[in-house]
Amino acid sequence: MPSKDELKQLPLDVLAVWCKRIADRPEQCTAAVSDEADKLRRQWFYLEGLPSSNPAEQEQRERQHAELKECMAEFLADVLLP
Repeated sequence: MPSKDELKQLPLDVLAVWCKRIADRPEQCTAAVSDEADKLRRQWFYLEGLPSSNPAEQEQRERQHAELKECMAEFLADVLLP
């Protein structure tokens, strides 16, 4: 299992896949954990679908990706690491 710092270095799409795995297996965790994993994955999916037609929008999107990546890494570290 990767450390918290290693999780933060993973690509956002990899973190989203890990969140999906947790969300798809609610019997292995609490409902709250499953719901949070699904929420984070849906946020990633939404951000991926946003168009970025100008540099300002692209910069905002990159900022949102960085924030989501941090949230996903923190969440996964809390759930997966002892």
